[in-house]
Amino acid sequence: MLFYHGSSLGDLRVLQPFTADHGKPYVYLTTDEVSAGFYAASVVERPYYWFPYGYDPNGKPFYSELYPNALAEVYQNKPGYLYACELDEKKLLRFASNRNTRMSTEPVVVTRCERIENLHDWFLQREKEGRLTIQRFAGLTQEALSLWHEVILEELRDACREHEADNPYARFVQQKLPAVWNRYLRESE
Repeated sequence: MLFYHGSSLGDLRVLQPFTADHGKPYVYLTTDEVSAGFYAASVVERPYYWFPYGYDPNGKPFYSELYPNALAEVYQNKPGYLYACELDEKKLLRFASNRNTRMSTEPVVVTRCERIENLHDWFLQREKEGRLTIQRFAGLTQEALSLWHEVILEELRDACREHEADNPYARFVQQKLPAVWNRYLRESE
């Protein structure tokens, strides 16, 4: 079965497991090419991440802009790499909170690599093709924003519990989502 992996690193022949916020080294893969593209650039340093996306009931990915012009800020004029890997799904672990994500504890051989010159333009093209929905900030309801803010608040609590409050994720939330940061401070007192 074909799986995808997005990275800012190019010309990799083998994907090596790395430690993310789960504390264990894995190669993260997805069955969806578009969602893999989200991981080809990041605004938050590892082990943290910022990828506000999900899937609609039909399995189509959506990206939610949680502040104005977020998609362009994160991806405009940034290159990235999309790796495809042919693997036996039975040898991979499933990621509990994302039905499309798989993990390998072993290195994964790359079948092919695509360099994407401008990730923002690539995502806009996928939107035109009907393969991605971009939920722009101006169109998000207060209810949708509130739900995302709850998710971010929980991630912020985890990030600050495991590390000092002055970490890359906390600084990002302070800058881009001050209302969430202020709520975190109020609830932490």
